[in-house]
Amino acid sequence: MISSKTRHVKVRLQQFISPTVVTLGRGFAAVTAGSLLGRLLNAIAGLLLVRYFNGPALYGQYAILVTTLALISTVLGLGLDTWLLREGGRDPTQLAFNARRLLMFKLITASFLISVLVLAWNHTGLNWILIVGMLGVIAESYIRTGHVILHALNRNTLVAILQSVDSFFAVVLILILMIWPPQIAFVVVGQSVVSGITLAIVAILLAEYWRGTWRPLHLPRLIRNTSFFVLADVLANIYSQAQIAILALFTNDLIVGTFRSANNLITISFLVPMAMFNVGLPVLSRPNLERHHRHYLLAGMVSVSVLYGIVVLGVFWQFGSHILRIVYGNNYEATIRLLTPLSVIPLFKSLSFVAVAIMLSLGKQRLRVFIQSIVVMLSLLGGFIFIPRLGLDGATLTYILVEGLLCILYWTGAIYTLRKTNSL
Repeated sequence: MISSKTRHVKVRLQQFISPTVVTLGRGFAAVTAGSLLGRLLNAIAGLLLVRYFNGPALYGQYAILVTTLALISTVLGLGLDTWLLREGGRDPTQLAFNARRLLMFKLITASFLISVLVLAWNHTGLNWILIVGMLGVIAESYIRTGHVILHALNRNTLVAILQSVDSFFAVVLILILMIWPPQIAFVVVGQSVVSGITLAIVAILLAEYWRGTWRPLHLPRLIRNTSFFVLADVLANIYSQAQIAILALFTNDLIVGTFRSANNLITISFLVPMAMFNVGLPVLSRPNLERHHRHYLLAGMVSVSVLYGIVVLGVFWQFGSHILRIVYGNNYEATIRLLTPLSVIPLFKSLSFVAVAIMLSLGKQRLRVFIQSIVVMLSLLGGFIFIPRLGLDGATLTYILVEGLLCILYWTGAIYTLRKTNSL
């Protein structure tokens, strides 16, 4: 005979293992398992690229170009993808319509951006590599939108496959380029071609979302509704690229390449927090999600984030130098000393992703933008104070302080949002 205590435990387990939790777990497992291959291939491509340039000096020039493209790309409205991911969870019936609105907006902004760059090329001698690279950035922007649509449709396995295919193409590209002496132009052109091929595949798979019965897109309304998402993306782009941009301003290509190579190893470890965000945000945004289910989900996401961050910290702290020598070779010895202090970044980032998912799912995008505005100002201020005086160490210190402060402020906002929501 089952005791009342046992019966109570079974009821609690059934509450925890709800369909919502199962959906999140399956989606997270699919994205994580599938992304492992994509992330592995992407990491191999990045490592091969570092080896291809055969030293931090030339790699530093490439890093400066990539940073320039990233800063220019802020006008594309990349934050709209996060808005679409949230809206896909809130109202799946409007997903196709919202996707077409977003794609049309991106087409307009991309056309304007390319026109400006072409005019600058004709009249000021702007390097043509920048234009080709921007075409690749635009293609990647559309690819991300395709991934978001698939995440919203809970087709996470297909996203993982597409990411793996994209990364595989990148690896093949670098292996082919290694036949010849290193040239930045070859890499940029090749990466843009790979992005174009991947975009064609995504467009074919999602053809039904590019067409449909005509109805007014109401782009001005879209801009008003998504303005804070776009602003959030602009601010995130600024503080994520600030250290490299300021390093390029006050130092040289060698120092930039050294910092970027260390940063590459750290960002490779962002697999788990990104997967949880992409899968968790649509689930948390569901209007019919019960409060206790939300709490169970968040408890699981926080636990995984903390555990993962601590494990990654320990791996980089203990074995970072061995990992770097294996993957980069002996030309990047100066990068080794950066890995120990930077090893705390994955922990900050993992927790930040969960906090952002909480705020976005509960409609607190303005609060997120306010937090980012504070961090951007402090990031630029710290960069201009520390980097000219300390150089590489100043960039490392600024990066750690920015991510740590961002994590604290995000969680302050997330806890405030949860308490305010629970009191309603």
